Amino acid sequence: MFDLKTRLDTMLMGGMVTPTIALGKKLGLFDALGAVASAAAPADAKTIADKAGCKERYVREWLAVLSCAGFIEVTQDEKFWLTDEAKHEFAGLNNLAVAEMAFLPTVVKTFNELADSFKKDGRYGLDYSQFGDFYDTMDTVTTAMHDAHLISDYFPLIGMKDKLEAGGLKVLDVGCGSGYHALKMASTYPKCEIIGADISEKAIGMAKESHKKQGQTNLEFHVADAGKMPAEWTDKFDFITIFDACHDQMRPDLCLNEIYRMLKPGGVFAMLEVRGCSNILADKKKHGLMASTFYAVSMFHCLPVGSNRPDALCMGAMWGEKRARKLIEDAGFKKENVQVFEPDYFPINIVYLCKKE
Repeated sequence: MFDLKTRLDTMLMGGMVTPTIALGKKLGLFDALGAVASAAAPADAKTIADKAGCKERYVREWLAVLSCAGFIEVTQDEKFWLTDEAKHEFAGLNNLAVAEMAFLPTVVKTFNELADSFKKDGRYGLDYSQFGDFYDTMDTVTTAMHDAHLISDYFPLIGMKDKLEAGGLKVLDVGCGSGYHALKMASTYPKCEIIGADISEKAIGMAKESHKKQGQTNLEFHVADAGKMPAEWTDKFDFITIFDACHDQMRPDLCLNEIYRMLKPGGVFAMLEVRGCSNILADKKKHGLMASTFYAVSMFHCLPVGSNRPDALCMGAMWGEKRARKLIEDAGFKKENVQVFEPDYFPINIVYLCKKE
């Protein structure tokens, strides 16, 4: 029982500290602390608060939480600083775990609605519109994961780098969210025609705002249901991508059917997904304690948004390779034309590379 109690105490502390770190990132408190304080010259709460443009009393409490948790150093007279290691880990997007901590405040907002979804007589699930800041957080995490590797490593891995650079390809990013990948592709490969599509009007609105600022002439964004895309897009695209979005679909089977329909013969489809085994025990053995994080994010967001109608397949983020392969093959891709990669630089992801004959 002691071990269980210790683990529960640790979980409680972590549960309280995580949103505190997320709050500090949102308000720029780590940057402010790093700018005004050092081991040789620690700073008081007022100095840090003034630098961040925040109230001293609130900042003092924030400093107290993270000092007691061991992330911020504190002196007897209550002055504070970050070690060089902590300054690096909390800066920018240097640490993926820190970036992902911002998910917690966005998903627990729907706690009571999720509880209702659990009940037999409750709602089917939740709608994307209920998650408020989720898209902003997803952008942050995606940038942290993909900025360094999308162009230099991912596209070479799936054999598309040279083809994209040569140009002339029509490319579709399904479930594009606020447009990060489509914008990146359009900027990097100006000779290709890029289209981003997403069911969320809010996300597409954000994508169009970014597009307006960046000004790519080879890029369009459309509001579209991945399970029922425009009829005129049959056999239209040379290359279709989907990044961490298929498992969120209420009918991922229909989404994959549409992708197959829209892909030209000889075209390539690349799907980046969460690295799952389609079995809870296998996931626990493969990922250790991190598996609980993957399942928790799925429980709070991915499963309810993917369950929100009577005919939903209710996959969740951890649907895994076995289920994904089945739906891919059911859509029309032959087994021998489906390859799977687990790139080291995307440690939580698996890549399904599919070719249409």
